[in-house]
Amino acid sequence: MGTVQPGDMIRWAREAIGVGDSATDWRIVPTEHAQLLATGAPSLAQDLRGERPQGLAEIYEQCNSQANRDRDLFKSTLSKANGAVFFTAVFSALLLLLAGLQGSLGPVGPWAAKVIGPLGLLSAGLATMWLSQVRDRSLSKRWAESRAKAEAKRLAYFKAVMEAARQDGQAQLLALEYTRRFLLDNQIDYFHQRGQQHQRAADRAINVSAQAVFVASSFTALAGLLVMWDPRLAVLAGLGVIASAYAAFVASRSAVNQDRENAERYRAAEDQLRERKLDLDVYRQRAAAGDLRAVQEFFAPIFLTLEADHKGFLSDSEKREFAIGNMEQRLDAARESLSSAH
Repeated sequence: MGTVQPGDMIRWAREAIGVGDSATDWRIVPTEHAQLLATGAPSLAQDLRGERPQGLAEIYEQCNSQANRDRDLFKSTLSKANGAVFFTAVFSALLLLLAGLQGSLGPVGPWAAKVIGPLGLLSAGLATMWLSQVRDRSLSKRWAESRAKAEAKRLAYFKAVMEAARQDGQAQLLALEYTRRFLLDNQIDYFHQRGQQHQRAADRAINVSAQAVFVASSFTALAGLLVMWDPRLAVLAGLGVIASAYAAFVASRSAVNQDRENAERYRAAEDQLRERKLDLDVYRQRAAAGDLRAVQEFFAPIFLTLEADHKGFLSDSEKREFAIGNMEQRLDAARESLSSAH
């Protein structure tokens, strides 16, 4: 390799590793990567089959699977609780409507009240059960901790790959390009895509909530005007209560998902990683020239950015707890209204 120019070494390493594929590169499977690189980068393929990279990858897969299970359990349980809280408010509002229309509904009114009342009590009971599961089993904290543990193992894996690279320019370049593709490029894609998803969800929640609040205030104002002609029309305000409950339902879902906070955090992380990537050619040249510190120096601030994002995710669990507390307050208010109307 002594006669090979640095530019040729860099070009060869980039071609050997290839460009990223955001659909699959998030998976850390050293055996598959080793097979992929066996022809173009046999030395790196051998490193990936080492005991430490293989072991860390296996631990990451286990931690990642556990984190996904914890996430699904938390989100499904809290989603059901949020829906039950909403329907409890709806049933309590319907009971108020029925109370104001008893004279107009005739025999249908008492029959409807006997159906809606127990349904409201059932939804309130289910909401209490699911919220208790979230609280008592610490589902939010469990998810945050398992996800942070998995991401820590991901970083440990790539650090192990870089440490295992032989002390020559060719091996260092391969480690650089491998980590560039499967960590740096993949994380940039992830932050970009997920940041946009959270931003759209946050914007949608704001728009829907604003529309629901408009409907609620309109029905309330309309009921206030029409009550002068017919007192029974005051029940129209109950429709405003349902609209307000829906606004709270949508806002609560977005708050639990931390849409606005995640969008901002992911956008900041993406900007930092893209900015760092602009220096990649400098470190490629250093690695090709035999600078054994170049690869780890390049990725040091990248690891700090990713670790900061993991810490931010952990701190967001406290905000999710606050959103859960608001949900419990909504349930208490809906249950109280249901009891007074029943």
